[in-house]
Amino acid sequence: MRALPIISILCFVGASLQAGDVQLTVEDSGLKEVDALVLRLISDRPAPFPSGYWGQAIDMMPVPYVTLQVSDAMARLKQMGPPMFPALVKHLRDDRYSFSSISAAWDNLTVGDAVIEILSDGHYMYSGYKGRQTPSGFAVYLSFDAYLKDKGAEKWAEWAKDKTRLQIQMDFIDWCVVKEKARGFTDADQEKSLLARYQQARERVRKEYSEPDGAANGSQPIRSETNSTSSAAGSRR
Repeated sequence: MRALPIISILCFVGASLQAGDVQLTVEDSGLKEVDALVLRLISDRPAPFPSGYWGQAIDMMPVPYVTLQVSDAMARLKQMGPPMFPALVKHLRDDRYSFSSISAAWDNLTVGDAVIEILSDGHYMYSGYKGRQTPSGFAVYLSFDAYLKDKGAEKWAEWAKDKTRLQIQMDFIDWCVVKEKARGFTDADQEKSLLARYQQARERVRKEYSEPDGAANGSQPIRSETNSTSSAAGSRR
């Protein structure tokens, strides 16, 4: 889902915010505090390039390209933690522009993408590949978005609301391993290498969430697309 700068009023019934002459609203999730912050995930600054753009101009742009309003809202939603996930997932389909990053090219991300960023705590994938060969053909990387869809977003949110961030990440990794095994491997070396990556991922997240200044305290509002969990993913869509 891609979004252009806001040029019309969308019909939602949750929180509202005045942006110039346009009254912005979001769907009512049942938690006014969440809705008010999700409203602030809508950027008041248009994207400088269309998604897919690749040229010298982007070398001068900060990445992620995000306003302080959006960054602050993401940080505050992360700090609220899993208990508010059942309300937050109701905004997954909001396709209005939020922020931009660079993966394979310039990528404009929506409010729904920002919600995924919050739910995943910046861990969008762990496989370390964009795609791989399987006995039945080519398969793309396993993302947090795919994990959420497979689990069912609302059902997953109810499960996650009383879990720790570490438990959520471990469940995501376990899901990836099950899916990788179901896809199969071309040979023993591929199997050994890939499963080792997931074991290393488990060790990394255990360390990350045990550190007082780590992701558990919401100190990283947006993870860079160049980190080890997302750089190989390319575009999120």
